Amino acid sequence: MLAAMFPGQGAQRLSMGNGLFERFPQLCREADDILGYSLRSLCMDGPIERLTETQYTQPALYVVNALEYLAFMEDGGEKPDYLLGHSVSEYVALFAAGVLDFASGLRLVQKRGALMAEAKGGGMAAVLGLTAEQVEDIIAREGLTDIFAANYNTPKQIVISGKKETILAAELLFQNAGAMLYKVLAVSGAFHSPFMKESQQAFAELAKGLEFKTPQTPVISNVTARPHLPADIRAKMIEQITAPVKWSESIRYLLAKGLEVSDFKEIGPKGPPILQPMVKRTQLEAGPLDAETLKQEEEAKRAGAQAKSAPADKKETVTSASVKAASPLVNGKLNGVHKPATKPSVRLGSQEFCNKFGLKYPYVSGAMYRGIASADMVIKMANAGMLGFLGAGGMPIKDVEENLAKIQASVAVGQPYGVNFISHFNRPHAEEALTDVLLKYAVPVIEASAFMEVSPALVRYRAKGLSRTGDNIHVKNRIIAKVSRPDIAANFLSPPPDKMLDKMVSERALTAEEASMLRLVPMADAVTVESDSGGHTDQGNPFNLIPAVLSVRKKAQERFPGFGPIFVGAGGGIGTPEAAAAVFMLGADYIVSGSINQCTVEAGTSDAVKDLLAAANVYDTGYAPSGAMFELGSKIQVLKKGLFFPSRAEKLVSLYNQSGSIDEIDTKLAQQIQERYFKRSFNEVLSEIRERSSADDWRKVETNPRYKMSQIIRCYYSDTTMWALSGNMDHKVDFQIHCGPAMGAVNQWLKDTELEDWRKRSVDALGKKLLSETAELYGRRLTAAMQGGAIG
Repeated sequence: MLAAMFPGQGAQRLSMGNGLFERFPQLCREADDILGYSLRSLCMDGPIERLTETQYTQPALYVVNALEYLAFMEDGGEKPDYLLGHSVSEYVALFAAGVLDFASGLRLVQKRGALMAEAKGGGMAAVLGLTAEQVEDIIAREGLTDIFAANYNTPKQIVISGKKETILAAELLFQNAGAMLYKVLAVSGAFHSPFMKESQQAFAELAKGLEFKTPQTPVISNVTARPHLPADIRAKMIEQITAPVKWSESIRYLLAKGLEVSDFKEIGPKGPPILQPMVKRTQLEAGPLDAETLKQEEEAKRAGAQAKSAPADKKETVTSASVKAASPLVNGKLNGVHKPATKPSVRLGSQEFCNKFGLKYPYVSGAMYRGIASADMVIKMANAGMLGFLGAGGMPIKDVEENLAKIQASVAVGQPYGVNFISHFNRPHAEEALTDVLLKYAVPVIEASAFMEVSPALVRYRAKGLSRTGDNIHVKNRIIAKVSRPDIAANFLSPPPDKMLDKMVSERALTAEEASMLRLVPMADAVTVESDSGGHTDQGNPFNLIPAVLSVRKKAQERFPGFGPIFVGAGGGIGTPEAAAAVFMLGADYIVSGSINQCTVEAGTSDAVKDLLAAANVYDTGYAPSGAMFELGSKIQVLKKGLFFPSRAEKLVSLYNQSGSIDEIDTKLAQQIQERYFKRSFNEVLSEIRERSSADDWRKVETNPRYKMSQIIRCYYSDTTMWALSGNMDHKVDFQIHCGPAMGAVNQWLKDTELEDWRKRSVDALGKKLLSETAELYGRRLTAAMQGGAIG
């Protein structure tokens, strides 16, 4: 079985429909004649600001989705058993089912978009983490007479619609009720609510003169979440303008009819899926509708009775009579706002940071390379209202794509996630390749690591997410930069250098408009001050670094007053409530936990490594030369208890510094290194290097003895990493495990608790426990200080 789904507003993007306009020229000419402008030019060239305006978005999506469906069928696609479209794209489903011809559907959509664009004074917000019943209960309990549930996207992703000022003011109510995210949407009207009554009446006049044929394939109605009845299609499509979109119930209905998640196919603009994750979330959060209920409905239909559905996502349909003149706003605040029954003694970090990045908590899990910070970890963090970064460093591009596809299929739209972007100073092509993937999958935020200055690839990622409305620059692609020096923070809190921008424009990597916008915003939205940490470290002290970077932030804020708040976070050495409270007191807007997350269920490393980490104490780590930059004297912090890696790495780099080539090493010592460190000969190592090297790189190995020696040493680092990740016990003493003393501190803190055993230690549970106990400790000590008591 197959259900074809068509995404609605929000799926639009530049270049959508690429190749389709040439493939279906007659339909494109027909569309241009109806619309009065070139749709191909709008979709290909933009500007994006125009493409995102409702009166242009809706016709564009209708045409592109319809052409994508025709292409799918022409290319041998399976004929769907069911069709459904989200909001405006229900018209695409009707076209695909033969209810409306292409031109009639487009005329209706054009009129619909124009009417909805004229609606002013309204707003919408996405509420994540609350059920439909909880959202409706808040609306009823608080007397929010001008807010309505508008889109039931998943059982726990509800979009509300109503007066703009009430939508803005209601945020606290929903957050206090436990919403993971409350995101105000960029719309001008209260769509799918009784406030659209005038638009509905005007639309009904046009629809009255069109013929709606019997569907050749069942089309699921947004209004009823059941297949359209032929006689009622016109009335339901008119009602759709004011009625809520029962998307999740539509999915649950089809699941109850026997479809699996894999039977749903999203057909629409190329790019990250919009509807597919909703199907997955609906299946996970609620599953199919009750089979007995569906059986009763079918029996009622067969008996000729009026079908009475029992919607799962809404108790009753809202009508225009529900709108009352009274506003719940009193002096700009919601009348009757209740304080939460329980609340922490203090608010940790920055609420503005949480709002900007779509978080419930000011908590981030940093990236650990080669996928130790796994897709499962990122998904777990996102579903808990925290931000996790995928450890893309050292990961092949194809693996990055596979992990992103998994993440995007498992998190709801609007939930936070990001990707680590590590500097490759000598390999700019690697940065550019990663940027291509980030843009392809529309990754919303990256963690820029190990950069001394911004690179062209970072600039391109930033630029492709910028847009302008008047004098305001809007940022879509956000950057959080990890820094360990104030001067590097200053680089990221400034625009890119003019010389770089001019060069990128001349090379057509940027447009002149993109360069112009980049000059008006800082490169990063936030900087994480990285103190002494596991892995690469400058061994910095947070009590010196954080105040210095806060001073840099202050100057940047003054330079970009219209940009909005710039945030400073803290990472490195944070693993206990005491450490977290200290950096929050210093002024951190959020905290980043790092290598402590290796010892969680979701970490992408071996159980053997997790067992070693779980047994570590605060004195069980040490420093070793960095495998990537040992020539520069760079250090990494690693686990040393029971392991030879730190001393062996130190020995190899010492030999590098003392010798001109691998052949100058004492014969007996060289034999020991080959037998004990590498478990094979230098010649065998060189053969492996040759297999994976380019011709130019291998020529350098052959002609430069120092370079040859450095590449052999780097093989030891690569081996020790892979042995640890795979849990190869034959090489246990050589495991390279990046870790700082915070791991030992975590183990002491969690001793005799439910999270002592790492097998019960999920990354989100660890984060919530850390924040909860930090808030309690912070408040207790603050109270003691104000009372003049002991604060120890």
